[in-house]
Amino acid sequence: MKYELFEYQEAAVNALTKSLVRSARDHEEDPSERSAIVLSAPTGSGKTIIATGVVEASLDESPTTPGIDNATFLWVTDDPSLNRQTLAKMMDSASDMDLSRMMVIENDFDAETFDPGFIYFLNIQKLGVKATLSRSREDGRHYSLWETIANTVDQRPGQFVVVVDEAHRGTSPTASSSRQRDTIVNQIIGGGVTNRPAAPLVWGISATPRRFLAGMSALGRTTRQHSVKVEDVRASGLLKDQIVLGHTQGVNAAESALVRFAVERIRNYDRKWAEYTTATGAPDVKPVLVIQVADKPSPLELGTLLSTVLEEWPSLRPENIVHTFAEHGLVDAHSWKIPWCPPEDIQDRLDVRVVLCKTAITTGWDCPRAEVLLSLRVAKDLDVITQVMGRMVRTPLARRINTDQDLNAVHCILPHFDADAVTAIADRFRLGDEETLAGGTAIILDAVELSRNSVLLEFQTERARTLGPAASHSAPVHHATSADTPTEPMPTSSGQPFILAEPIHYSEPGVSALGNAVTTPSRLGTPVATLASGSDDETIFDAHATALASLTKTSADDIFRLIESLPSYTIPQRSTRSQVERLYKFAMELAGPSGSPPIDHQAPAKAKTALRSVIDERRQLWIEDGTLPDRVDKAGQTKLYERKIAFADPDSPSLPERSSTLVLDSRGVQILLSRSGKCMPQGLVNTYIHWLVNSGGLDLRTAQLTTLAVSGDPSLANDINSRAATIIAKWFRDYGGAISRLPDQAQEPFDRIKREADRPLETTITIPSHKQGAGTGLPWKRHVIADEHGIYREDFRGWEAHVLKTELNQGGIAWYRNPSFGRGALAIPYTSTGGVSGCYPDFIFIDAVDGQPRASIIDPHGTHLADAVAKLKGIAEYASKHGLAFHRIQSIALVDDEYLMINHLDPIQRVAIQTFNGSESIELFRGLGARY
Repeated sequence: MKYELFEYQEAAVNALTKSLVRSARDHEEDPSERSAIVLSAPTGSGKTIIATGVVEASLDESPTTPGIDNATFLWVTDDPSLNRQTLAKMMDSASDMDLSRMMVIENDFDAETFDPGFIYFLNIQKLGVKATLSRSREDGRHYSLWETIANTVDQRPGQFVVVVDEAHRGTSPTASSSRQRDTIVNQIIGGGVTNRPAAPLVWGISATPRRFLAGMSALGRTTRQHSVKVEDVRASGLLKDQIVLGHTQGVNAAESALVRFAVERIRNYDRKWAEYTTATGAPDVKPVLVIQVADKPSPLELGTLLSTVLEEWPSLRPENIVHTFAEHGLVDAHSWKIPWCPPEDIQDRLDVRVVLCKTAITTGWDCPRAEVLLSLRVAKDLDVITQVMGRMVRTPLARRINTDQDLNAVHCILPHFDADAVTAIADRFRLGDEETLAGGTAIILDAVELSRNSVLLEFQTERARTLGPAASHSAPVHHATSADTPTEPMPTSSGQPFILAEPIHYSEPGVSALGNAVTTPSRLGTPVATLASGSDDETIFDAHATALASLTKTSADDIFRLIESLPSYTIPQRSTRSQVERLYKFAMELAGPSGSPPIDHQAPAKAKTALRSVIDERRQLWIEDGTLPDRVDKAGQTKLYERKIAFADPDSPSLPERSSTLVLDSRGVQILLSRSGKCMPQGLVNTYIHWLVNSGGLDLRTAQLTTLAVSGDPSLANDINSRAATIIAKWFRDYGGAISRLPDQAQEPFDRIKREADRPLETTITIPSHKQGAGTGLPWKRHVIADEHGIYREDFRGWEAHVLKTELNQGGIAWYRNPSFGRGALAIPYTSTGGVSGCYPDFIFIDAVDGQPRASIIDPHGTHLADAVAKLKGIAEYASKHGLAFHRIQSIALVDDEYLMINHLDPIQRVAIQTFNGSESIELFRGLGARY
């Protein structure tokens, strides 16, 4: 592969290759055994990259995970443009496969069988009843394609793999003849009532394979599935984090106004990408605006649409606009003629900036540059619109942008959708559906631009206030039913309230956003949102009307720097890469590959020296105990044991076994050395031999035999990998600052190495300077990322809302809603039955302590979760290591109608948590908790 695979992609390649080989072997042993291998992977996970790795393992004989010898792959889709795009991706990503071994089946194809070592691409329309390829012995043709498929199955059954792309389509069960006529895909697969020979090996690829699995099971096939988790894909940065949905709540709106808004959004993306790529040296990104029109737009309607786009985007030229309609060729748009562009070409044609589509763009299309969708279709076209959106969730640079979260979002404007229809789309992306989507995408409705909170520019005290370590313990008791939103400033110990030196005034959010909230005046004359009398709903309190723990003098930058300096951890993921491979990759990145700024030119040499020393430690021990010569002699010998028996003579005596010693020749030594690579990977065998010859003064054979002797130590491989992991952890500490100063794209390889660790590695977090946030929901102040008025909106409820209100009432000057993934998340590792996982505390608060900003982790802790105890143990261990970096680290739970707090900075409580053998975390809160 030309590309370095992500760990989940590499794991998928290995698993699928082994499944294909096993299925081929099972069929060879039992010809009635037929299999269906399934790759289940969400949109944007790189399914084609994974498939290329699997195909390459067979066609190019991968040394690490060998595939099926002399295999032939028939890649089946229902869209010719999808085939062309797949072929182009394979050509771009494969190391050695050339175009001569990739063939798109056209109408002139005529062969008795498919050739070994090839991958053929077929769209099923070419096998329709009236299609040329369905007929034989006509117009000089010798074989129909049906005959080619059947002959290949008959002659090379275990080497012929049928690959069904988008496998959830066209594979309905065929268990009964009373059912509808089999689909073409089912006929290609064969078996059942098709009267065609069944292909023993079928490989389906789909984001939602349930239907395919059901069809294969109904055909009696053994199914083997490998699933890629959407969280692994999202962690890799290949998927955009957010989809921003804009709509008019069903109100009839002028299309021209919405077109202008869409152009404004794409120009905003254009500006931000230009700023980012200029600052970082990343490849140019030219974002695309996709406009989805009705099925039969008139030339006048298209002309009006184009006029609006061109008026609003002065630098755009008419030739930058294309269409993907079914009618190929020029389309009349009144004053313009719009050219057709194949969907698969859009990504690479940087001159294309606006794409008009209907429905054909939903398949055969992969364009990460598409960042804004304006759909002029109506709500009944929900499926069509959702499918287009599903094609727009890939990140343009195949990685997450840490500094500007806006560049990790896709914007969809749906003017003809009411609130219910938009909610239906949002639910599809949150939960996934049966056709095209994997769940888990964050949805934002009525988005607003969030940036570093301007209200946090500078704090100055009117009176000095000191919060001691026990200040939070003096808070009044809060019960679940209490209305705890004060409308007056809470006094300090001296009885005097604190306020901002220079209050910032702005228009309060509308009352409708607060449900049944009303406004009452505060001391500063600024409206304060409070609960209506007798209401049980949650709401927000005004920053100016509550006591602020103010700082002598600090800036928002100080607060950001403080949060971004807090220790976080990478959470280990399953990886097929050894620690030695990771170390060598790390060393190469430190040396500055491909023109990247070098950090340490000597890192590769240092890595080899360090691992070589692990190997030589064995030799030194054997020198000291005097066993080395005997071990080396034995490494150059092979024992042959012989026993004489009399044939067909049960009375013959049992004769003793005789052994002979055989001295290895040079070829035998080389064979054993090649096998020792499992113990001493990545060229360490030759490295060590050369070192023994050049620096140790040994002759070549003695050096080789010494290396064989050392490699026979059963504990050596673990020791080498352990040393490699230790060096990696040390290098991340030593070079962490230098790595953090690299451009984003240069940091990505280091981030990947961290994620592949076999243990949690300490890191820090990065808060984006910009991101999209919800324009609806309860408004909160003092969040570090906020809109232009200093407001952050989220519908916190229950425990979270209670903790947030309590902390801000007690003087918190800023807070951060900790996300659950990405570089912006503070992660704490913990160990459970499933291995090492990550705990992501809900809140980080900033308090003023002795006039200085101090961070606190306050986590509303769900006691109902199965891993609640394990998470508490993880937080306690984290606190024991990093407690000095925090003012407080606390877990909060509602227990018996009372909020209780566990203080992880108390060593007595930490010991109690770490030695707790129970399974119910609520018992820990009852035994250790103080009133919160």
